[in-house]
Amino acid sequence: MKKASLRHIGVFSKMSEQSLESLAHIARFQCISKDEIVYYEGELLYSAYFLINGLVELYKMDKNDNELFLCYVDSKNEHNRLINSFSAFKPYEASASVHALLDSELVLFDLTQLQELIHHNLEVSNALLYAIIDKGNVFKQFINSKEMYDSSARVAHLLFTQPKYFNQTQRQVIARELNIKLETLSRILQKMLQQNLIAKNAHGDIYISDMQAFVATFAI
Repeated sequence: MKKASLRHIGVFSKMSEQSLESLAHIARFQCISKDEIVYYEGELLYSAYFLINGLVELYKMDKNDNELFLCYVDSKNEHNRLINSFSAFKPYEASASVHALLDSELVLFDLTQLQELIHHNLEVSNALLYAIIDKGNVFKQFINSKEMYDSSARVAHLLFTQPKYFNQTQRQVIARELNIKLETLSRILQKMLQQNLIAKNAHGDIYISDMQAFVATFAI
């Protein structure tokens, strides 16, 4: 049962039975209810957390105590299942809080036991390395987005790259993911409409009406 659950995680899915058995031996499973907090930013962590099933979000608090959305970890995505990023196999303070958006199942690996395992199991070591690199790339994308794009450019980028998602997702969720206020999102969309950069179809969905001008305006 443990091994079957671990194979749901992309980096472990093709692991040998022997390596998976070793990993399962130190695994601790945890069920989290929707809206439950897995852990808070600043909390001391002793384990590596992976998502098996469900959906969680990571967020930080800014200097004004506002929640700053970082990313989702979603079991629909085979990869990027590592929840917490760490650089050493010893207790450390969580860099973000984790909130369950759906009933979720997690697996935890004690950092000390995990360190002992990777010392003599190259397959587990490689799998963990891939997971850490994936998580690092996710955080890098977030940092680049905040540094390179203002609010309007972030909205434009999402409209350009994920128009279907933009139209199928509630505006308040979009605003949270872009770390802007709902009224700011509405104001940006209204300005784009006035500039004839975007338009609405018969179903009320937003689409880019002047692609050339849109790309030029937002340097996409």
